[in-house]
Amino acid sequence: MTNEVVLSTVEYKGQDAVNADFWKGERYHEDEVTPEMLNNGKQWWRYHLKFDGLKPIQITKRKKV
Repeated sequence: MTNEVVLSTVEYKGQDAVNADFWKGERYHEDEVTPEMLNNGKQWWRYHLKFDGLKPIQITKRKKV
């Protein structure tokens, strides 16, 4: 299993990593987000997820950026 960080403009309060709402909205790997994107006036959320290959297994942490 690998741990990855996903940044999104969609707030998700649930625990279902596979069907989370942020997969339908804007979401990026942490390395893809620029300071300009973070300062565009939208609220951003950082999600820490565990993956088994390409399948998300668990949301381990959620934080407002």
